[in-house]
Amino acid sequence: MRNTILLADDTEIIRELQRTILGRFSEYEIEEFSNGNSLRNRLEGKIEDVSLVVTDNDMPGSKGSEIIAEYAGKSKFPFVLIYGGDEEIGEQAVRDGAFGYLRKPFEMRQYAELIRKALELSRD
Repeated sequence: MRNTILLADDTEIIRELQRTILGRFSEYEIEEFSNGNSLRNRLEGKIEDVSLVVTDNDMPGSKGSEIIAEYAGKSKFPFVLIYGGDEEIGEQAVRDGAFGYLRKPFEMRQYAELIRKALELSRD
């Protein structure tokens, strides 16, 4: 059963904020990663339980956009990119297979809505 959300961001306070919002989706466990390499290692392992990947872009190790480009097209679960920077980064992530993106700073309501939609897709 797919019931795990993978959350990657190198900034702890941003992960805490996202964890608070993700806590509204109580049927899901949340696994956190503070760098791109840890997320990449997890995606190379057992992924049958994964429902969604939410990743920052600029992290130590692998960038979120690189992970999306490598894994989103061959995964059965959606990817969401959360980042600060130019709009083109998010647009490229979608072209590479991401479900969607949000630019930092974001509103909690926008984040929750994007996650809800991504999880609905994951259930299908």
